[in-house]
Amino acid sequence: MERKLYSKVRFVQDCDDDYNRIDVVFSGLRDGYCEANSQPVIDYLSEWDGDENELTEEKPRIANYDTSYADQNGVYTLLYNSSVGGCFLLYREASEDEKEWWNDKR
Repeated sequence: MERKLYSKVRFVQDCDDDYNRIDVVFSGLRDGYCEANSQPVIDYLSEWDGDENELTEEKPRIANYDTSYADQNGVYTLLYNSSVGGCFLLYREASEDEKEWWNDKR
């Protein structure tokens, strides 16, 4: 059985410049608290998906009690964890090129 390989696209925490903007969209602070706004955050963070992503064989996580949100296109997963200050992590399964590079470097 082939192990999965994951590509971490972007990790955002409260010290990042765009954290407040992401948090407002995600939580719907203008309309009351609602974590249902994950897709706009996924769309925004996916703009950082490129050749410099960190690859890992372990399924990504932020901390205990992460909440995950699936991309409507089935590509990305957004993790959110409020217990560590409200962090976001976007990841996806690695592409074939990334898998080939990973296997060649081993």
